[in-house]
Amino acid sequence: MKNIILIVDDNPELINGVKLTLEMEGHQVLSAKHGKEALEVLERITPDLILTDIMMPEMDGYEFYERVHADERWVKIPFIFLTAKTDQADIRRGKEMGVDDYITKPFEPDDIIAAIRGRMKRMAQVTTKSTSFWDQKVGPIPIAGLIALGLIALLVLASIPLFSGGSAGTMRQPRADVGEMITIPAGDFIMGDAALGEQQVLNLAEFQIDKYEVVNAQYQQFAEETGHKAPWGTYPAAQADYPVTGISWEDAASYCEWAGKRLPSETEWEKAARGEEGWLYPWGDTWQDDLANTQEGGVSLQPVGSYEGGASPYGVHDMAGNAAEWVEDWFNADQSAKVIRGGSAHAVKRWAQTFSRNQAPATFQLESLGFRCAN
Repeated sequence: MKNIILIVDDNPELINGVKLTLEMEGHQVLSAKHGKEALEVLERITPDLILTDIMMPEMDGYEFYERVHADERWVKIPFIFLTAKTDQADIRRGKEMGVDDYITKPFEPDDIIAAIRGRMKRMAQVTTKSTSFWDQKVGPIPIAGLIALGLIALLVLASIPLFSGGSAGTMRQPRADVGEMITIPAGDFIMGDAALGEQQVLNLAEFQIDKYEVVNAQYQQFAEETGHKAPWGTYPAAQADYPVTGISWEDAASYCEWAGKRLPSETEWEKAARGEEGWLYPWGDTWQDDLANTQEGGVSLQPVGSYEGGASPYGVHDMAGNAAEWVEDWFNADQSAKVIRGGSAHAVKRWAQTFSRNQAPATFQLESLGFRCAN
């Protein structure tokens, strides 16, 4: 079930990053620059949860909270402060006011996801409505069960280092064809979302793109040879051929340059994913759960190439789910965010459509965000 979440913050980069995280979880996201603008949003639509900064122009978070909770229409909306105010006095003030959670900056995207899931769970425990979020199912499995399994998996992963400090000889090698590139022939292809009136026929010259997303073992070699910081320090040997994630766009571009390659353009990525027929998914126009690693499957990242039947018409793997992928292009004219493609294991299936696109600042890092290279 999709929840509507209102983010209130005067930092557009933060809003873009949080928006990406929440949208990939399947939420609908609204935003406002300060409390006064947020009140105008509330007059039009009532969100399921509010995330707000405290220090903002026009109307700060404290006043905004008081105004919201003085109105019987909005008094039950869960409220989370997301702020750089880390003094214990500030935290106590927030708790005394009655906010549901208090997240301090800088924060990890998973902090927000966990806070929202926790609050939604508490809401579900005090409601008897059959339409409750936690009463819904994905197939035969209750969403509550999937989320609990997901949180357990995150806790397990958090306790395991990601890049192994051991020698290369003790480390399981990735699959033999990691690093292979697929040649995408020159010619026309269909790009864009027909439902939005954005579909067009484009012509691209021949290019090459990695068969798989860049994996941990590849990135470790890059880190060792260049001194570039690895995303999580170490990784278990068994995850040598898992896609490397927690990678900023800048990290991805640096790796591709080191490898003598480059990041694919958005048009190249889409052609490699959907082929000349303009398919909705890499394998065709009909969704199939067993062909892509998305949130519907209820599992975390998998080794690259685990969903062989979901390869694109050209034989490029994992372009729907597993790890989302950075591409070269800017999302907007002011160059405040880069384009992200391909959905992920943590994202609902609509982001796995071949034309779906999202955005985040170039410095943004996420547990489910990686990349592949082109030439």
